[in-house]
Amino acid sequence: MLPKNAERKKHNRQDRLPSEVTRKYDSPMDTQPGETAQSRTVAKLKHRLRSGQFINAMPGERELSKALAAGRGTIRKALAQLQEEGFIAAPDKNRARKIIRTSTSPVQPLPLLEKRVCFLSSVPIRDIPQSIWVELYQLEKALRIEGMALQLVEATWAEKNNPDMRLEKLETEHPGSCWILYRTTEEVQLWFKRKSIPCLVRGVSYPSSNLPYLDTHWEVLAGHAAGYLYQKGHRRIALCIPDSKLRGNRLMEQGFLSFQGEHYTPYVIRMPSDAIKAAQELNRIDLADTGITALISTRSRMLISIISWAATMAKSIPEEISLLSLVHEPYLNHVTPPITSYRSPAEKTTRRLIRMIEALLEHRRISNSLILPELCPGQSISTLNSPPSCL
Repeated sequence: MLPKNAERKKHNRQDRLPSEVTRKYDSPMDTQPGETAQSRTVAKLKHRLRSGQFINAMPGERELSKALAAGRGTIRKALAQLQEEGFIAAPDKNRARKIIRTSTSPVQPLPLLEKRVCFLSSVPIRDIPQSIWVELYQLEKALRIEGMALQLVEATWAEKNNPDMRLEKLETEHPGSCWILYRTTEEVQLWFKRKSIPCLVRGVSYPSSNLPYLDTHWEVLAGHAAGYLYQKGHRRIALCIPDSKLRGNRLMEQGFLSFQGEHYTPYVIRMPSDAIKAAQELNRIDLADTGITALISTRSRMLISIISWAATMAKSIPEEISLLSLVHEPYLNHVTPPITSYRSPAEKTTRRLIRMIEALLEHRRISNSLILPELCPGQSISTLNSPPSCL
């Protein structure tokens, strides 16, 4: 056994996630001198007033905050400035602020680049997680207010080798677009990098492409999940990851394997996307022989496959096998027992995505964002009073 102090130092923070991580993307374009969040928000509101998007009265602070991806404090300061400049009336109790004047200045047309944002998905549209659909819905509403459109582009062929010719065709079909790359390979990211096409990655970009990105901090999350199960007495834990080369999967594996603890024995199970083949892979591992007592799922669809496999094999959750999910989707609320999972703040993620798109279109410096979801305990993990001995 390790000394108590050493054990405490090693694991005393496994039940807590570190604060969210933000990294700077080295863009050649910096923020305009003197420009602030308030001044940008005021400019956007004036554009909407001139273009007639607001009629008679201003929307409420909450609605403006969501639409402009700005904090409530910034919205209040911007509205106060518009009031001082004579655009809107002072607030009257709970009534909407009246619009006094818009402007005699002509509305400046948006450049072609700012009229369309394309969401390129290598995952079939039908398989996109619900949480991503929520982001897209909120993003589409925000872009519509800006006079822009969101277009979904399904490119299941993007995971194959040599996608250059098809990507060239996409560029021709969607000229002047800003792109969001979802679950794309290194080859696809490098192609956009070479072409200098404005884009960001909804996921993790590869070091070779160095594109700006927004994603869950998978490496930290997987390590935290291993530590959480370790504290519950589990020593032989398996990480179930997709059989894919996506960088996020590699980061999950690195974080999971980096956790250290006495008698901790990690396993990695590469799960096929097909449910039957996934069950066969779990059977091949033979949990009884390996002594695995807990599984970590990294995809919501994978979680359903694991639960179905456990039911078929008459393995009770959590009595015989504990289950922890790194992701959460609304339909998992209908699964019993309730699954212990990590949940991402959808609105916060969407606001960051909108800000990154705005910075990209305005040629400002972009900060990469790594989101750390919250752990929501369920009833799918058992506590082992006496950890099983090593076999």
